[in-house]
Amino acid sequence: MSHWMHALSRDEGKPRCRNCVDRNFQCQYGPQLTFLSKNAHTIQASQVGTPSASYEAIRFINEEPQKDITEAEDDGMDEISSHIDLPPHSQEAADSNPLSHPPRNEDMPSGSEEPVSHTANDQPSTAVLSDKDESAVAGLLALGTSMNGPDLGMADFTVSSPKGVILTSSSIPSRLSHSRPAFSPQSMIPPKSTADELSPTETQALLRHYRYEVASWLDICDLGQSFGINALQVAMRSPAIWKSILDLSETSFNQLHRQNSHLERSRSFSQFGDVDILDNITNFALLDALDRVMDSISNISTAWTMERHYNTGLLSALSSHAVGRDLNAAIYWLFVRLDVGTALASDSDVQVPLPPTFPCLTEVDMVADPYEMVFYYAYRPLWLCAKAIHFTHNDGISPDRPPLHTWMQLVEELEQWYRERPQEFQPMLELEMDDRLAGPERSFPVVLFANGAGLFGNQLYHTAMLLLLHNKPRTARITDFQSAAVSPLWHAQRVCSIALHNDRRECWDPCLLASFFVAARRMTHELQQQEVLRGFDRIRTVTGWNTHDSVQGLRTEWGLLDET
Repeated sequence: MSHWMHALSRDEGKPRCRNCVDRNFQCQYGPQLTFLSKNAHTIQASQVGTPSASYEAIRFINEEPQKDITEAEDDGMDEISSHIDLPPHSQEAADSNPLSHPPRNEDMPSGSEEPVSHTANDQPSTAVLSDKDESAVAGLLALGTSMNGPDLGMADFTVSSPKGVILTSSSIPSRLSHSRPAFSPQSMIPPKSTADELSPTETQALLRHYRYEVASWLDICDLGQSFGINALQVAMRSPAIWKSILDLSETSFNQLHRQNSHLERSRSFSQFGDVDILDNITNFALLDALDRVMDSISNISTAWTMERHYNTGLLSALSSHAVGRDLNAAIYWLFVRLDVGTALASDSDVQVPLPPTFPCLTEVDMVADPYEMVFYYAYRPLWLCAKAIHFTHNDGISPDRPPLHTWMQLVEELEQWYRERPQEFQPMLELEMDDRLAGPERSFPVVLFANGAGLFGNQLYHTAMLLLLHNKPRTARITDFQSAAVSPLWHAQRVCSIALHNDRRECWDPCLLASFFVAARRMTHELQQQEVLRGFDRIRTVTGWNTHDSVQGLRTEWGLLDET
């Protein structure tokens, strides 16, 4: 008994498992854990060893490295965000920590008014970026998150200019939402001419204005936003295009705010030769198109009366890209839009060469590729309208293709487009003048569209039909069409209605404005004429395009007194 009590007094601890003994760990048991008597074996002192845990090398295996990297980046962004939100005394303490990220200019809140002091440690490291990285920078530059925040009070915001491929690491935004302040031109001082050296803040403001106020209507029929994204990526490598974009943005800004522009416009692309056209067709064409847009919106009435000069070699090379989805296709159709606008306003023929045929689109393509669907149903009426303009100014009679055959083919293709247009290109609201819902004393029907591409295609469809019906061959028979479709007045009123209800800047184009002028000339009722004149005033407020001379011409035609 005494021996048993003596042994029991020595067994005061819980049993240790072999795993813990080998690793020199202390076993941990739950409070309600009990052991059977057969397993309650007391290890003798001679059996107890204290082996040292020795390993040649210890390596932790990361089974999900990408996930950990992402979490680390998120933690870094959270640390930067919390670093910015610290009070002044905490900010100084955080700055003293060598492991904390230095505050970057693009991550500073827009309401900050105190300039950020830059020390030697704050200088960004220089890194050579690959093409993919540079494209990402250009994409982040092109894309923004919001247009509603008006504050631009960001001191020393850096925007890299395309002087080389070496970019500083601080110019790459770490997260889009932290580096894209919203733009509002009303809240900034008008920038000085881009002929002078621009500050980073002014450059950023001009890029914002181009992205949201200019490229939005340049890409009216382009879901891929070629001018809003791809053109800026090209400008990152071309100082001439970079300057042209800034000049165009400044011109648009001055037009919206009724300010005079003192830009020295010089067509730098005139130095290109024929070999350069083949090697740099995109750069050459983009530079030419941007300069023509700038000349057009500077004084659109004057631009419509000026003689047009096009580079035939360039346009011939671009015409092969007419049915593509790249930037060259977008540039080509921009040339066509500008040329059609001038031809409509000046009652002259188009000069840009047109593709002989337009590709057909199947129902499968419409469902599988919405980009192709919008391209087809938006630019096909533009192509047909250009063909209609060419028909009305073509006095020569070809024995192989008589005018009647050409006229009937154009009308049938236009009516086919109108019948088969998808829902996206149909008006979301259409009220005739005799409809009580349209309201009393309505001079025009109500035709509203939900998107710019639908508005663009339908207005040019009505414009093309208006031109063709006013130049109908005497032997033409169109009994198969509806009575409204063969009425020039019906199409003219539709054009005026679409234009009068278009109050969005991104849904306007010079060819749409010229189309409105063509239809407005057909209005003979004084109430309609007054509503048209008020509409042109609203359009100038929305777009900034000066149409004073053209409006004065309408007043003279109608015999209305000038209202000053």
